[in-house]
Amino acid sequence: MLSRSMVIGASENEGEKEEVKIGLVVDLNSSMGVMVESCIAMAQSDFYNTHPSYRTKLVFHTKNSPNVFAAASGALELLKNEEVRAVLGPLTSPEAKFVVELGEKARVPIISFSATSSNISPLQSPYFIRTAAADSSQLKAITTLFQGLEWKKVIIVYEDTGYQYGFIRDITHAFQDVDIKISGMSAISANDSQILEELKKLKAMPTRVFLVHMNSLLGSRLFVHAKTMGMMSKGYGWLMTDESSNLLNSMDDEAINAMEGVLGIRPYVPKSKDLALLKTRQERELQCSKPKALLNIFGLWAYDAVWALAMAVERIRPINSAFVKQTKRQNASDMASLGSSDVGPVLLKEILSTRFNGLSGEFNLVNGQLQISTFEILHVIGKGERTIGYWIKDKGLSRHPHSTNKSSNYSTSTSVLKNIIWPGDTTVKPLDWDLPTSGKKLKVGVPVKEGFTEFVKLKQDPVTKEYNITGFCADIFSEVLALLPKNIDKPQFIPFQDRSGKSAGSYNDLLKQLELKEYDLVVADVTILPEREKGVDFSRSYMETEVVMLRQIKYNKGEDIWTFIKPLSSDLWLTIALTCIFMGLIIRTLERRVNREQQLGMWVWFPLASLAFPERNIVASNWSKFVLVIWLFTAFIVMQSYTANLSSIFTIAQLKRSRERPYCIGFQDGSFVRELLINRLHFNESKIKSYSSAEQYRDALSKGCHNGGVDAIFDELPFIKIFIDTYGETNYKLEGSSYRTGGLGFAFQKGSPLASIISKAILELAGSGAMHAIMTKNFGLEYSDQNYFPNISSYNSSIGVINLAGLFIISGSMTLLALVFSSPSFQRLYASMSLRYRQNFVFPAPTSDSDETTAQSSAETIIDGNLSTTAIPENSISIPIQSDEDVVAANGRETENNSDNVNHSS
Repeated sequence: MLSRSMVIGASENEGEKEEVKIGLVVDLNSSMGVMVESCIAMAQSDFYNTHPSYRTKLVFHTKNSPNVFAAASGALELLKNEEVRAVLGPLTSPEAKFVVELGEKARVPIISFSATSSNISPLQSPYFIRTAAADSSQLKAITTLFQGLEWKKVIIVYEDTGYQYGFIRDITHAFQDVDIKISGMSAISANDSQILEELKKLKAMPTRVFLVHMNSLLGSRLFVHAKTMGMMSKGYGWLMTDESSNLLNSMDDEAINAMEGVLGIRPYVPKSKDLALLKTRQERELQCSKPKALLNIFGLWAYDAVWALAMAVERIRPINSAFVKQTKRQNASDMASLGSSDVGPVLLKEILSTRFNGLSGEFNLVNGQLQISTFEILHVIGKGERTIGYWIKDKGLSRHPHSTNKSSNYSTSTSVLKNIIWPGDTTVKPLDWDLPTSGKKLKVGVPVKEGFTEFVKLKQDPVTKEYNITGFCADIFSEVLALLPKNIDKPQFIPFQDRSGKSAGSYNDLLKQLELKEYDLVVADVTILPEREKGVDFSRSYMETEVVMLRQIKYNKGEDIWTFIKPLSSDLWLTIALTCIFMGLIIRTLERRVNREQQLGMWVWFPLASLAFPERNIVASNWSKFVLVIWLFTAFIVMQSYTANLSSIFTIAQLKRSRERPYCIGFQDGSFVRELLINRLHFNESKIKSYSSAEQYRDALSKGCHNGGVDAIFDELPFIKIFIDTYGETNYKLEGSSYRTGGLGFAFQKGSPLASIISKAILELAGSGAMHAIMTKNFGLEYSDQNYFPNISSYNSSIGVINLAGLFIISGSMTLLALVFSSPSFQRLYASMSLRYRQNFVFPAPTSDSDETTAQSSAETIIDGNLSTTAIPENSISIPIQSDEDVVAANGRETENNSDNVNHSS
C-alpha cells in the first residue's frame, strides 16, 4: 500500500511529461460542483508536487453539467472529440447512468465520487468505478443502531425519485433479517404542500420512529415542517442516512435548529494534518466563491480518486495512442461513430488494484467500489453536530473509532455510546410506538361470565359505577402494566354485555369489537387461533392450552361372574393343570423307589395340596424334596402374577368407560369449541349443548345423554382442571386425543403497538417466577403440578403362556434332571465313578496285599434309596485298586442285603 504526504511548492521534474487527457463532468453552477472542482485541482497539484519524478501528468478537460442532458452530451463530446482516457463525475446518479453507458461503449473508465445510488452498480457496468460509499454499505450500521435502541418499528421517509428504490429494497430486506417491522413508507417530493400532507398522515400513525433518506436540501425543508407540526417533540425518534448526514454543514440555521435531537450516520473520516491543511486552503480559496462552497466528504473522495488515477496512469505509460474509430458518419455527434480506447481495459485494471491511505481513509476498491469499514454516528445538537460513537464492521458499536483487541469496547447496545439528547430536549429514549388514543384512557373490553370466574370477573363500584376486574387474567394484566416502559393511564374496563347485563355474545363477537375499534384491547381468557389472527393481533401466550374430552367414570360391578379366571389366559390355565399332573407323576415315581405303597390318586392332587399345607415330611426321597422346591418356586410366581393381574382387572372394571363415540356433547358457552366440534370433529349440531359453569357440567354428565344431559364435555384443559379439582378426580377422567391451540392471550386491534410491548412484558413475567405465584393464588397450590390424564391400560390384560414360558421351561428341565439323577442305574454309575476317584486321587496306592479287607470296608452302599459311605479309620492302610466288575458285584450284593433287612458291617 502506498503512502502519501503532501508537499506544497516542490519543483517539477525537468523534462517533458506525457500528458494524459482526463474528462471532468460537474455542475459548476452548484456549490457541490465548485467545491469538487477545487478539490480536484488541489489533488492534481499536490500529487505531482509529491511525486516530481513521475513521467505522466493528468490534464483535465471540464464540462459543465447542470442536468442529465448536459452531462450526457458533455461526456460524449469528451470521449469523441477529446478522446479522454477516463472521466471523473458526474455528480448525481441519474447523470451517471447515461455517462456510464457511453464509457462502456468507448471502453473508458467512468469514475464517480458522488453517485451512491444502488440502482447503478459496478457489477452490472464493468467500466463504472465508484470511489464513494454506496447507499447499501450503511445497511448493517443502521440495523445495528436500531437493535441497540430496541426499536422494532420504523417508518421510512424517502425522496420521490426513481434512484431511491434500490436503497428502499435493500433496507427493507435488512430490516426483515433482524425482525424490524416497517410500519409505513412515505415518498416526499419538492412540493411543500405535499410534504405537509405526508407529515399529517405520519403523525396519525402509532409508530414514532422515522428513517429519512433524501438529499440535504429536501431534508432540511422536511425537518422544518416537521417541527411546525409538533413532530420534533418528546416521544419522536429520527435517524437520517448519509445522504443527508454527509452534507449537514451545508444546511441553514433554521434547519439545524429544527433538527435538534436527530441522529445521523455517515462514513468515518479519520483526522489528519493533511486533511486540516486542505480545509484551510479550500476555505481561503473559496471564501468569495458563488455559490458558497464548503468542503465535505464528496470532495475528499474526488481528491483521492485523482491520486488513484494518477498512480494507475503512471504504471501503464505510454498511453497516448489514438482511439480506434468507427466508420465515419455524417452526424459527428452520433454515438455510432464513437471510437474505443485501446488502453481502457488496462487502465481499468490498474485503478481497481490501487490501494493507499487517502484523505478520506483507506482507498480500497472491491468489486469496483470503495469499501467502508467504519461509520460515524452523529447527533444534531444546538447549532451543530456532535459525534456520539461509531459502528465498526464485524465489531459493533463503540465509543472510539479505532479497533482494539478488547471485545469489551464493542457492543450491540447503545449503552457504549455517549449520552443522547433526543427531540424535545430529553434524555428519555423514545419508544418506537405510541397509542393512537394518546391522552385518553385505554379502553379494555371484558367478557361477562357466569362460571369459571377464576380467570376473569367483573366488579362494579357501587359509588363510582366504574368496573374493575379480578381473577387470573386480571392479575396477569396488572403485572404486565407495571412492567411497561411507559406510563399508561388507568385503563377503563368496559363489559361486553347487553341491556339486561348478560353476555352480548361469544368470544368471536367480543373480538369483533376490536375490529370496529370499540376497544383498544380485550383482557380475558381468549384462545389464540389462526382464524382469529386475521382480524386482530394477539400478545404472547401467557398459558398453554389444549382441548380435551371429559367423561364421568362408569361403575360396572357384578356384570361378569367369571372375572376370577381372566387374569390367566386359557392356554396358561391348561398349562398349569398339565404341569400339576406332570409334577405329581414325577414325585410319585421318585417316591416309589423308596416306598412302593404310595397311591397314584394321592400324587395327582399332591402338587396342589403342597401349596396349602406347610408339612413337607410326606415325601421321603431327597430328590422328591428337590422337585417339590422347584414346583413351589414356580407356583409362587404364578400365584403372585395371578394376584397382581386380578387386582388390576378389578380396578379397570371399576373405572371402565365406554369406548364408543359420545352421542351428546357439552361445551363452554361462547367458546370456539363449538366450531371445533362441528367443523373438525363433525358432530351433529343438534346434539351439542352449551353450559356456562362447572356446576352445569357436573349435572349434565350425571344425567347422561338419555336423560337430557351429555356423554362428555369438550373444553380447554385449564377449565377442565378447575372442574376436576372442584368435583374430584375419582369421579371424572380425561380420555381420547387432545387438540392443541395457541394458548390464552390478550387481543388487540390489528397493528396495535401494544401487542409487541405487552408480549415482551409477559415474557419477562414468566421468567421472573411471578406467573406461578399468580396461578397458585387463583387456582390452588397443586393446580399446575397434578396429572389429570389416567394411566390405565385398555388392552387385554390376561397373562399368557408366552409370558411365563421361561419359568416352566426351567422348572420342567430341573424336574427331569432330578428324575434322571435318582434312577438306580445312574446311582450305580455315580458310585462307581466316585469310588474310582477316591482310589486314584484321595488315598495313596497300597503297599501290601494284607490291607485288602480294609479297602473293602470302604465300599459305598445305597440304603433306602440314598447314597451312603462308611467312615474309614484314620490309621487304616491304603486300599488296593479293584476292578469295575468287583465294584459292581459288591454293590449288587449290598443292595440285596438291604432289601432283606440284613445289616452289613465293614
